[in-house]
Parts: sequence; C-alpha cells; structure tokens
Amino acid sequence: MTIKDIARECGCAVGTVSRVLNNHPDVSEKTRARVMAVVERYGFVVNANAKQLKSQERKNLAILVQGTSSTLLNSLLERIQKKLETLSYSADVIVLDENDNEGDNATRIYFSLKPLGIVFLGGNPDRLGGDFEKVHVPSVLISNSAEVLESAYISSVSTDNKNAASSSARLLIKNGHKRIGVIGGSLDSALSRDRYEGFLRAMKAAKIPFDQERSYAVSKYSYDGGFEAAGKLMEMDPEITAIFTMSDAMAIGAIRKLRDMGKSVPDDISVVGFDGIPMSEFSIPRLATIRQMVDRMADDGLSTLINKIENGTQPSHNIVPFELVEGESVRDISRT
Repeated sequence: MTIKDIARECGCAVGTVSRVLNNHPDVSEKTRARVMAVVERYGFVVNANAKQLKSQERKNLAILVQGTSSTLLNSLLERIQKKLETLSYSADVIVLDENDNEGDNATRIYFSLKPLGIVFLGGNPDRLGGDFEKVHVPSVLISNSAEVLESAYISSVSTDNKNAASSSARLLIKNGHKRIGVIGGSLDSALSRDRYEGFLRAMKAAKIPFDQERSYAVSKYSYDGGFEAAGKLMEMDPEITAIFTMSDAMAIGAIRKLRDMGKSVPDDISVVGFDGIPMSEFSIPRLATIRQMVDRMADDGLSTLINKIENGTQPSHNIVPFELVEGESVRDISRT
C-alpha cells in the first residue's frame, strides 16, 4: 500500500495524508483520525517507505517539547541542538501545547518517522502508557522523573522537584510568612504534583495550614498564565503575604500583575519562582528562585539516550542538583 492508496481509501488528498504521517499541525483532528484509521487497518506503518529509511540512515531523533512558551524547555532544546551539531544525529522537533497528550503524539511520530530515539522535554510520565507502550525505541524524559514507569525503554534526568519546592517554601517560612498562596500547574501533571507535594511538606513541617481551594491558582507555565493567576489568587485570598510559583515565567507574570494592582514586591507581597532562567536575574526585583542546571540536564539526557541506542545500556533515572537563589523578591516580615 502507498500514500496514494491511503488517500483514495479515506477520501483525502495525497498532501493531506503526507501531512498526517509527518505530524504537521495544520490538519483537523477528524481528518487525522480518518487517515490513521486506514493506516492502522492496513498495517502501512510496518512497511517503511523511502523517507523512513532515510531517517534511519541519518540516525534521526524526535524531540517533543511540551509547552509553547517555556523558557526553561527552550533552553534545554537549544543546548541539545548545539550538542547534536557535533554528533552524527539529527532531530525533528515537535512543539506541543502544554495540555496535549505527548504519549499519543509520540506514538504517532514513532510510526510515521521511525526515529531511533525520542526526547521528551517537559513531558508527563502519566501520559506515557497506553499505546505508547508499543513504542520500542529508547526514550528520555528531561525535567521530570520517569522512574515510576519501570520501563525497559524510558530513562529520565530531572531536578528533585519535591525537595526543591520544599526549599522555596522554607525560604518564605524562614522570613515569617504563614499566609502563602500558590500559583501552579494543573495537578494532573506529575511535575506540578511533585512541586506541590514538596511545598506542602514544608508547610506541614512548620505546622502551617494550607487551604488549596482558597490559596491555589492554576496556571500554565507562562508569563500570561502567571499574570492571570495572580489576579485570581488575590481575589480568592487577599490576605496572603507571599506567593510560591512553580516557574519563573509564572513568577514574573505574577509580579507584573501585582504591580498593576498597586502592590509592591517584596514590600507588600513576596514572590518565589522556580527554574532559574536568565530573566530571573534581570527582573526587578531580582527573583528568588530554584536554579536548575539546564546544561547538565540536557547533556546527561542526550548522552543517556545515545548510550541506550548505541550500546543497549539499561534505563537510568538521574537526579541533578539544584541551587536555591534567595534574590531580592522575598521580604523578612518575622519582626513586623
């Protein structure tokens, strides 16, 4: 069966079928589903076409970036692409929305492009089950741990998100803050759950209660998300003295919103970020944050993947150290 046969079977143009097989975004989900139904019915993916063979000869990888506006993930991607320039590998980069299912997308990409390995930047291990278990190529999840999957194919490199979030919360608590709000991602995400659990662990250790319904605002990991969530959080809990955010982008967006509301950071409200992106050092005030070792995570993740591809090494799950940067965005109110 050829692409022309698939097009005839599903009533689509050849170009449309090609875009589906190459995972181009400019195809409706209804059309994509119709094409893939024919592909799966006739087992087209088993017969590698010339493009797929060429991809294998080029030692091609697929890189899935989970989020369209994450500065951290963009930094990881840039580092990996620079490293690949010195190696005999190339990569197709696919940028997904934060809420897209990366497991489903990776499965489709595997059957259409036949990469030798897959890199997930910011992926959620909860979504790497189901049909993705049919994908038998080495994969690595960078920025989140995949150890819980116990997969023979998936490795991971990440920061200890729970302990890092606990460190941020302890910084606020040390400075006298007890009424603390949280701007975080959806708790459907393992990354957000880990950072939230770490935050709660520090609060519980300090015997400080936390009301999630009143003091947790859900946000995308973006400047816009933090901006909108800060407004909602202040409406829900106007008495907070500090905000723990799960990314620097959220924090910087929140600071902008607080300023628009006539509040000063840190004089009126303290803010802590997470990631240690370059912008955090130049924001006003300089942001208190968790600095992740981006270059090391990218290098370790890529070398782990290539070792698995070339030498058949066992999957590994590495934790990279972090640094707490106290910055200028936290005020000591312990004596007020």
